[in-house]
Amino acid sequence: MIRPARPREIALLPRIENTADERYARFGLQCVLEMPPHSIASLAEGRQRGMLWVATSPRNRVVGFALMALPGGTAWLDQLSVLPRWQGRGFGAALIDRTAERARELGHCRLYLSTYLGVPWNAPFYVRRGFSSVPRGDWPQAFRRQFMIENSHGHPPWRRTIMQRRV
Repeated sequence: MIRPARPREIALLPRIENTADERYARFGLQCVLEMPPHSIASLAEGRQRGMLWVATSPRNRVVGFALMALPGGTAWLDQLSVLPRWQGRGFGAALIDRTAERARELGHCRLYLSTYLGVPWNAPFYVRRGFSSVPRGDWPQAFRRQFMIENSHGHPPWRRTIMQRRV
């Protein structure tokens, strides 16, 4: 089930993000593990703005989450994390769909994200969900700033892309 995050659940989300990121090490992306997860403050702000959702197991345990942001006034899927044990069960796709629905409610016609190329659970996963890469020459200034922020956190730029999906 996908629903808005409850205040008491926010403290669980950084651990979910870190745990979901552990598999990046197998693809030479140890830098992902070295980056701090989203802060409690940023997650709480996302919840207050109606842009933070959780995926719950049949026993109502939080197993994943999605956080949307609005950099430069664009709808941006800022984080999507699902615990490894629960991946492949449709939670990630459902979280994306809920994020896209919220983007549409806010008047956006596209949802954007940045992701890794050549990592099976990243760009190919998003392509299967209707996303396509945005050519770098077409990136507006807000995307360039977002990309620079990600680079400053250690993401290797040659392995990254920005993708979009109609909502």
